[in-house]
Amino acid sequence: MLENIKIAAQAKQNAMIDFAQRLVRIPSMSGEEGQIAQVIRAEMEALGYDAVWLDEVGNVIGKIAGGDGPPVLLNGHMDHVAVGPVKDWLYPPFSGQIVAGELWGRASVDMKGPLACMIYATALLKQLGLTPRGDVLMTVPVMEETGGTGSRYLASSLKAAVAICGEPSHNTLRRGHRGRIELLVTFKGRSAHASVPHLAINPHYAAARFLTQLMTLPFVHDDVLGISSVAPTLYYTDQISPNVIPSELRLILDWRNVPSETPQAIVAKVKALLDSCLQDSHVQTTVVINSAEFVTYTGFTQTIPSILPSYLLSIHDPSIQIAQNTLTQILGRDAGLEVWQFATDGGHLMAAGIPTIGFGPGNEQLAHTNQERISLAEMVEALGAYTALILALGDSGLVIKLD
Repeated sequence: MLENIKIAAQAKQNAMIDFAQRLVRIPSMSGEEGQIAQVIRAEMEALGYDAVWLDEVGNVIGKIAGGDGPPVLLNGHMDHVAVGPVKDWLYPPFSGQIVAGELWGRASVDMKGPLACMIYATALLKQLGLTPRGDVLMTVPVMEETGGTGSRYLASSLKAAVAICGEPSHNTLRRGHRGRIELLVTFKGRSAHASVPHLAINPHYAAARFLTQLMTLPFVHDDVLGISSVAPTLYYTDQISPNVIPSELRLILDWRNVPSETPQAIVAKVKALLDSCLQDSHVQTTVVINSAEFVTYTGFTQTIPSILPSYLLSIHDPSIQIAQNTLTQILGRDAGLEVWQFATDGGHLMAAGIPTIGFGPGNEQLAHTNQERISLAEMVEALGAYTALILALGDSGLVIKLD
């Protein structure tokens, strides 16, 4: 069976790579995925998926019908981050150019290359005449890069016994990652003309005092995921004139947490630091988990908190053990077992009770850079590996975990 899968993957490699090139050539920033969604839908239909549809959020879902067993879900997003200065790219970011066995361009590795592999791997089941034990759901969500609006919706509307998140991993197995929580810290003082600073309560000084103490906070350590961390990122004031002392400033903190560290505990920790280092200040402070309103290309609107859940599957989880055995056989080597350093939509699936493994072609360190590219050889290897994983996980006897 594995040899047949490898042969079929080799036969489909040119078509899959061509599809990945076409995806890279379509700009699809978060909230602007309408065009690429239609291209993905058309490709799934042409590949013989039993059903393909768009939900109200704009996610594309394709189904290969199986038996009466629980479904296996694959997850790969269609949006990407901004390209930055085009002049700094070695090759145009939407050219989809192939150089020295690598596909270049924005989203080539994060994650249109892996996405093409998953879409074609799922279709290989029918082309090989294989009926999986349960349905296979190939999900392509919107707006992963801005907090996971699409996968949050999928996690609330679909059930599966196991999921495969296809974010790049150099074709090694992943079992979790730290989460991301975006905090909004506000400092309120009193505005004044910059020529009379004694009449103001300048919030900059309070923010500076807080920032110098921020790294003294105790951070939680996880034996596998490492230590939690915080990084100040964005800084805003309520003024645009350089000769006016602002009355308010807002600071964004990017907190990467481990599973034992709750969002509520993080807010309390930051609040305690604010109280202790600004107790003699007249500046008023607040700290909250930031939230934002997101509008998908279909017009679906939702305000969601800026929380990407952390997760860690046990090495003894059946899905991990099955995936390790399967990948070792299909790849002919140890597939490893690591964690991602960044957050993924897999956290939303895990939070919904769907055990989620990670596997995808490409070097994740190239994501979001102007050097973004993906190895074609890794893509072809992943095409066969995904198909083998779907079959093995579907035949494993895993059951849907009910809330």
